[in-house]
Amino acid sequence: MPRCPNCNYLLVLLEHRRKYKCAKCGKLFPQREIEDKEFREFNKKRRAKAKKEAKREYRKLYVQENRERVNAWMRNYYNRNREKILAKSKEKRSQFSEREREKSKQSQAEWRENNREYYNQQKREYWANNHEHLIEKKKENYQRRRPQILKQQALYRQNNQTLSRIKNLRDQQKHLSLRIFESNINKALDTQIPRVLPTLVLSYLLKKDLNTSKIYLIYENRYNKNEFKRTGGYTTRHA
Repeated sequence: MPRCPNCNYLLVLLEHRRKYKCAKCGKLFPQREIEDKEFREFNKKRRAKAKKEAKREYRKLYVQENRERVNAWMRNYYNRNREKILAKSKEKRSQFSEREREKSKQSQAEWRENNREYYNQQKREYWANNHEHLIEKKKENYQRRRPQILKQQALYRQNNQTLSRIKNLRDQQKHLSLRIFESNINKALDTQIPRVLPTLVLSYLLKKDLNTSKIYLIYENRYNKNEFKRTGGYTTRHA
């Protein structure tokens, strides 16, 4: 769509007047002038794109025809400018911002989600073809980093000692509650009548205790009255 040369807003074609009108600034422009300008810009972009594609194809053909020569030149160039190349790559890595890293990670995660079956199939095939090499590499990495790994594990245990104790106590509490729950289920499912004392015997014992407590209170009241009369109003029993 053509745009206004003044405010860069979309232009609307008025066919009966052979002119373009801007809806924002209200100016009119001849149709031929705007279309010629748009065609020149479009043609310029297409020519630049075609040049890039032609250069890319020429490089591919040249590399295919002169593979050994190109590889030798690249090795010589790298050996001559090794320090410069490493410094430049390090600088580029440092300039790679965190936002771009997060964006690239997010795009990779989205691609994996959209192509999950293909991604898993590629992983399985790679593991089937190189599992011995991967296991050896993992062992070598562990042996090389073993002191660092053990140090990190000791530091983690030291920092999380109280948390590990709390976790252990919670596990014990969990096992105890499960045992109590299982025992209660077994008791509920038991068909035998439990052996307990009859309620008649329990009521008799309770009545006997109540009678003895009444007798004790009566005797205590009598003793307090006699003690009060003997001492003339002053009791020395609880002194």
